[in-house]
Amino acid sequence: MGFVDRSESEFPEGRDPVKQPARHVWVKPSAQYAMTPWAGLLIEWRRTSSGEWLALVAVVTGGVGNSLTVQWHKAEQLVPAKGYEAPKR
Repeated sequence: MGFVDRSESEFPEGRDPVKQPARHVWVKPSAQYAMTPWAGLLIEWRRTSSGEWLALVAVVTGGVGNSLTVQWHKAEQLVPAKGYEAPKR
């Protein structure tokens, strides 16, 4: 199982993102600031009426008293997890 790059709005034939299995990902909390990525589990993909892809992700947010939340994130906020090390900011 590999990560499918979801930064593009089109997907290869037969690779409907809604039917893809869950994946471990890193979630970039901010597009503007260099912040430590959060560990997440991709649950579901949805396409907005404007054609943008959003991912439903179970996220462990960093900081004091880590918590688990389920949030929608833009596709460009996700980075495939390749081991335990967070990607460089």
